[in-house]
Amino acid sequence: MSTNHVHISFHNSKLGAGIPSVNLPVGCTCRPDAPCFKKCYARRGRFSFARNRVLLENNLDIWRNDPERYENDILHTAYFHNFFRWHASGDIPDMDYLKMMVRVAQRLPKVHFLAFTKKYDLVNDYISLKGSFPENLTVVFSAWGNFLPENPFNLPVAYIHFKRESAPIPSNARSCPSYCGDCVSSGMSCWDLKPGECVAFNEH
Repeated sequence: MSTNHVHISFHNSKLGAGIPSVNLPVGCTCRPDAPCFKKCYARRGRFSFARNRVLLENNLDIWRNDPERYENDILHTAYFHNFFRWHASGDIPDMDYLKMMVRVAQRLPKVHFLAFTKKYDLVNDYISLKGSFPENLTVVFSAWGNFLPENPFNLPVAYIHFKRESAPIPSNARSCPSYCGDCVSSGMSCWDLKPGECVAFNEH
């Protein structure tokens, strides 16, 4: 069992200081055919620093070996905030983890949770078995160019404006202003995305 606590970040310049996020390593938590791996921003910058890589690996180790502690650490931190982001780095590792995310949202109904994911099958399987997510948990399918989700439940979708190539993006996609700290109070943030809606991000 790990003797450490889950590392939760408050220093993401895009999210703003008031929005905590929990992160996991890229690659081992992502789908193996994820087309974004080579360009993934979580493999560069601060995420690539040795200390931060250790923190991400430690988070995953706690989840695998002491999931109760992992869940409780998230609950304790998220309780004191209005918004919480799952995985600026990494993705949903497995079905048990997704169920944990749902439990956390159910226990903290006043906190708004957000997760982007390319684990389309995992999410679709959950909804098929369990029904819709809590209203305060927004799960957004992350597309990548022509890599598009199978989306039978009409979840929100995030698209990418690439720097050097074109990609299909719906005309009604919201344009990300690049800083969540201001956007979350607008009522038009990613946390507010509804079924059938979408957002477009500029490539990092």
